[in-house]
Amino acid sequence: MLQLLGLSLSGAIILLDSTAAFQVLIAQPLFACPFLGLIGGNIELGFQMGFLLQLIWLANMPIGAAVIPEGEIGSIAGLILALRLIQRLPQLEHFIIFIALLYALFVSYLGAKSVTFIRNRNQHYLQHILHRLNLGERVKMGWVIVNSLLFSALVFFVIIFVLTVVFENALYPVLKSMPLSLANRIGLIGKISILGVGMGLTVTLLKDRKFWPLYLLGMLIGGGLILYGTF
Repeated sequence: MLQLLGLSLSGAIILLDSTAAFQVLIAQPLFACPFLGLIGGNIELGFQMGFLLQLIWLANMPIGAAVIPEGEIGSIAGLILALRLIQRLPQLEHFIIFIALLYALFVSYLGAKSVTFIRNRNQHYLQHILHRLNLGERVKMGWVIVNSLLFSALVFFVIIFVLTVVFENALYPVLKSMPLSLANRIGLIGKISILGVGMGLTVTLLKDRKFWPLYLLGMLIGGGLILYGTF
Protein backbone atom coordinates (compact mmCIF):
# COMPACT_ATOMS: atom_id res chain seq x y z
CA MET A 1 0.00 0.00 0.00
CA LEU A 2 2.87 2.39 0.76
CA GLN A 3 4.28 1.74 -2.71
CA LEU A 4 0.92 2.54 -4.28
CA LEU A 5 0.65 5.75 -2.26
CA GLY A 6 4.14 6.78 -3.33
CA LEU A 7 3.56 5.99 -7.00
CA SER A 8 0.18 7.75 -7.02
CA LEU A 9 1.64 10.84 -5.36
CA SER A 10 4.62 10.89 -7.74
CA GLY A 11 2.29 10.49 -10.70
CA ALA A 12 0.04 13.32 -9.48
CA ILE A 13 3.02 15.67 -9.15
CA ILE A 14 4.30 14.76 -12.62
CA LEU A 15 0.83 15.37 -14.06
CA LEU A 16 0.96 19.01 -12.97
CA ASP A 17 3.27 19.44 -15.96
CA SER A 18 0.44 18.64 -18.36
CA THR A 19 -1.94 21.48 -17.46
CA ALA A 20 -1.13 23.39 -14.28
CA ALA A 21 2.62 24.01 -14.18
CA PHE A 22 5.96 23.64 -15.97
CA GLN A 23 4.61 22.36 -19.33
CA VAL A 24 7.98 20.95 -20.39
CA LEU A 25 6.47 17.58 -21.48
CA ILE A 26 7.84 15.52 -18.56
CA ALA A 27 4.30 14.16 -18.14
CA GLN A 28 4.44 12.58 -21.60
CA PRO A 29 4.43 8.74 -21.42
CA LEU A 30 7.92 8.41 -22.90
CA PHE A 31 9.38 10.27 -19.92
CA ALA A 32 6.90 9.69 -17.09
CA CYS A 33 6.53 5.91 -17.47
CA PRO A 34 10.26 5.03 -17.27
CA PHE A 35 10.66 7.33 -14.26
CA LEU A 36 7.76 5.72 -12.40
CA GLY A 37 8.95 2.30 -13.55
CA LEU A 38 12.29 3.06 -11.91
CA ILE A 39 10.53 4.03 -8.68
CA GLY A 40 8.39 0.88 -8.87
CA GLY A 41 11.39 -1.38 -9.48
CA ASN A 42 10.67 -2.27 -13.12
CA ILE A 43 12.18 0.33 -15.43
CA GLU A 44 11.98 -2.07 -18.41
CA LEU A 45 8.20 -2.12 -18.07
CA GLY A 46 8.23 1.67 -17.87
CA PHE A 47 10.12 2.00 -21.15
CA GLN A 48 7.93 -0.59 -22.89
CA MET A 49 4.61 0.97 -21.90
CA GLY A 50 5.92 4.49 -22.31
CA PHE A 51 6.92 3.79 -25.90
CA LEU A 52 3.64 2.09 -26.85
CA LEU A 53 1.46 4.74 -25.23
CA GLN A 54 3.53 7.61 -26.62
CA LEU A 55 2.87 6.32 -30.14
CA ILE A 56 -0.87 6.42 -29.48
CA TRP A 57 -0.85 9.97 -28.11
CA LEU A 58 1.89 11.47 -30.27
CA ALA A 59 -0.57 12.82 -32.83
CA ASN A 60 -2.76 14.27 -30.08
CA MET A 61 -0.37 16.46 -28.13
CA PRO A 62 -1.94 18.92 -25.65
CA ILE A 63 -1.79 22.50 -26.94
CA GLY A 64 -2.83 25.43 -24.80
CA ALA A 65 -6.19 24.94 -23.10
CA ALA A 66 -7.54 22.32 -25.50
CA VAL A 67 -9.52 19.52 -23.86
CA ILE A 68 -8.52 16.19 -25.38
CA PRO A 69 -8.30 12.67 -23.93
CA GLU A 70 -5.66 12.95 -21.20
CA GLY A 71 -3.08 10.45 -22.38
CA GLU A 72 -0.72 11.47 -19.59
CA ILE A 73 -2.94 10.46 -16.68
CA GLY A 74 -4.08 7.36 -18.55
CA SER A 75 -0.49 6.30 -19.20
CA ILE A 76 0.60 6.84 -15.61
CA ALA A 77 -2.45 5.03 -14.23
CA GLY A 78 -1.92 2.15 -16.66
CA LEU A 79 1.73 1.77 -15.73
CA ILE A 80 0.98 1.75 -12.00
CA LEU A 81 -1.72 -0.90 -12.46
CA ALA A 82 0.69 -3.01 -14.53
CA LEU A 83 3.43 -2.66 -11.91
CA ARG A 84 1.07 -3.81 -9.16
CA LEU A 85 -0.36 -6.79 -11.03
CA ILE A 86 2.96 -8.00 -12.46
CA GLN A 87 4.44 -8.00 -8.96
CA ARG A 88 1.68 -10.42 -7.95
CA LEU A 89 1.44 -12.43 -11.19
CA PRO A 90 4.80 -12.15 -13.01
CA GLN A 91 4.02 -15.19 -15.17
CA LEU A 92 1.23 -13.22 -16.90
CA GLU A 93 3.35 -10.20 -17.78
CA HIS A 94 2.41 -10.00 -21.48
CA PHE A 95 -1.32 -10.25 -20.84
CA ILE A 96 -1.19 -7.80 -17.93
CA ILE A 97 0.61 -5.22 -20.09
CA PHE A 98 -2.08 -5.60 -22.76
CA ILE A 99 -4.85 -5.15 -20.18
CA ALA A 100 -3.02 -2.17 -18.66
CA LEU A 101 -2.75 -0.52 -22.09
CA LEU A 102 -6.51 -0.83 -22.61
CA TYR A 103 -7.06 0.43 -19.07
CA ALA A 104 -4.84 3.44 -19.84
CA LEU A 105 -7.07 4.36 -22.79
CA PHE A 106 -10.13 4.12 -20.53
CA VAL A 107 -8.60 6.31 -17.82
CA SER A 108 -7.50 8.89 -20.39
CA TYR A 109 -11.12 9.76 -21.12
CA LEU A 110 -11.90 10.05 -17.42
CA GLY A 111 -8.83 12.26 -17.21
CA ALA A 112 -10.30 14.65 -19.78
CA LYS A 113 -13.38 15.00 -17.58
CA SER A 114 -11.20 15.61 -14.53
CA VAL A 115 -9.32 18.43 -16.29
CA THR A 116 -12.64 20.09 -17.14
CA PHE A 117 -13.71 19.71 -13.50
CA ILE A 118 -10.44 21.26 -12.27
CA ARG A 119 -10.77 24.21 -14.65
CA ASN A 120 -14.38 24.87 -13.62
CA ARG A 121 -13.40 24.76 -9.95
CA ASN A 122 -10.49 27.13 -10.52
CA GLN A 123 -12.77 29.55 -12.35
CA HIS A 124 -15.16 29.62 -9.38
CA TYR A 125 -12.21 30.00 -7.02
CA LEU A 126 -10.88 32.93 -9.07
CA GLN A 127 -14.29 34.61 -9.00
CA HIS A 128 -14.28 34.23 -5.22
CA ILE A 129 -10.82 35.83 -5.04
CA LEU A 130 -11.92 38.71 -7.29
CA HIS A 131 -14.94 39.27 -5.06
CA ARG A 132 -12.69 39.50 -2.01
CA LEU A 133 -10.43 41.97 -3.82
CA ASN A 134 -13.43 44.11 -4.75
CA LEU A 135 -14.32 44.23 -1.06
CA GLY A 136 -10.89 45.64 -0.34
CA GLU A 137 -9.39 42.51 1.20
CA ARG A 138 -5.75 41.63 0.71
CA VAL A 139 -5.08 38.34 -1.05
CA LYS A 140 -1.72 36.60 -1.34
CA MET A 141 -1.46 35.61 -4.98
CA GLY A 142 1.23 33.06 -4.18
CA TRP A 143 -1.26 31.15 -2.04
CA VAL A 144 -3.88 31.36 -4.81
CA ILE A 145 -1.45 29.66 -7.21
CA VAL A 146 -0.38 27.05 -4.65
CA ASN A 147 -4.02 26.33 -3.81
CA SER A 148 -4.84 25.65 -7.46
CA LEU A 149 -1.80 23.40 -7.89
CA LEU A 150 -2.57 21.43 -4.74
CA PHE A 151 -6.18 20.94 -5.82
CA SER A 152 -5.09 19.67 -9.25
CA ALA A 153 -2.58 17.28 -7.67
CA LEU A 154 -5.22 16.04 -5.22
CA VAL A 155 -7.70 15.26 -8.00
CA PHE A 156 -5.05 13.39 -10.01
CA PHE A 157 -3.91 11.50 -6.91
CA VAL A 158 -7.43 10.39 -5.98
CA ILE A 159 -8.19 9.22 -9.54
CA ILE A 160 -4.99 7.19 -9.83
CA PHE A 161 -5.11 5.71 -6.32
CA VAL A 162 -8.81 4.82 -6.21
CA LEU A 163 -8.95 3.35 -9.71
CA THR A 164 -5.80 1.30 -9.10
CA VAL A 165 -7.21 -0.18 -5.90
CA VAL A 166 -10.54 -0.98 -7.55
CA PHE A 167 -9.16 -2.50 -10.75
CA GLU A 168 -6.29 -4.36 -9.09
CA ASN A 169 -8.63 -6.11 -6.67
CA ALA A 170 -11.17 -6.79 -9.43
CA LEU A 171 -8.67 -8.12 -11.99
CA TYR A 172 -6.40 -10.17 -9.73
CA PRO A 173 -8.78 -13.13 -9.13
CA VAL A 174 -9.76 -13.18 -12.81
CA LEU A 175 -6.16 -13.13 -14.02
CA LYS A 176 -5.11 -15.74 -11.48
CA SER A 177 -7.58 -18.24 -12.92
CA MET A 178 -6.60 -17.73 -16.58
CA PRO A 179 -4.62 -20.40 -18.50
CA LEU A 180 -1.03 -19.17 -18.69
CA SER A 181 -0.24 -20.00 -22.33
CA LEU A 182 -3.53 -18.66 -23.67
CA ALA A 183 -3.29 -15.43 -21.68
CA ASN A 184 0.23 -14.66 -22.82
CA ARG A 185 -0.58 -15.44 -26.46
CA ILE A 186 -3.47 -13.01 -26.30
CA GLY A 187 -1.20 -10.50 -24.57
CA LEU A 188 1.48 -10.68 -27.26
CA ILE A 189 -1.06 -10.34 -30.07
CA GLY A 190 -2.69 -7.45 -28.23
CA LYS A 191 0.59 -5.59 -27.72
CA ILE A 192 1.52 -6.01 -31.39
CA SER A 193 -1.92 -4.73 -32.39
CA ILE A 194 -1.56 -1.65 -30.19
CA LEU A 195 1.91 -1.06 -31.63
CA GLY A 196 0.38 -1.16 -35.11
CA VAL A 197 -2.38 1.25 -34.11
CA GLY A 198 0.18 3.63 -32.63
CA MET A 199 2.33 3.53 -35.74
CA GLY A 200 -0.73 4.11 -37.89
CA LEU A 201 -1.74 7.15 -35.85
CA THR A 202 1.70 8.71 -36.15
CA VAL A 203 1.50 8.46 -39.94
CA THR A 204 -0.95 11.38 -39.77
CA LEU A 205 2.00 13.55 -38.75
CA LEU A 206 3.61 12.99 -42.15
CA LYS A 207 1.35 15.64 -43.64
CA ASP A 208 3.35 18.21 -41.66
CA ARG A 209 6.80 18.47 -43.21
CA LYS A 210 8.38 19.80 -40.05
CA PHE A 211 8.21 16.25 -38.64
CA TRP A 212 10.04 14.67 -41.60
CA PRO A 213 13.55 15.18 -40.14
CA LEU A 214 12.42 13.44 -36.95
CA TYR A 215 11.10 10.46 -38.91
CA LEU A 216 14.36 10.26 -40.86
CA LEU A 217 16.39 10.46 -37.67
CA GLY A 218 14.26 7.75 -36.07
CA MET A 219 14.67 5.43 -39.05
CA LEU A 220 18.43 5.98 -39.08
CA ILE A 221 18.74 5.26 -35.36
CA GLY A 222 16.39 2.26 -35.53
CA GLY A 223 18.12 0.85 -38.59
CA GLY A 224 21.50 1.33 -36.99
CA LEU A 225 20.42 -0.52 -33.86
CA ILE A 226 19.03 -3.40 -35.93
CA LEU A 227 22.28 -3.68 -37.90
CA TYR A 228 24.30 -3.47 -34.69
CA GLY A 229 22.26 -6.26 -33.11
CA THR A 230 22.46 -8.38 -36.26
CA PHE A 231 26.18 -8.18 -36.87
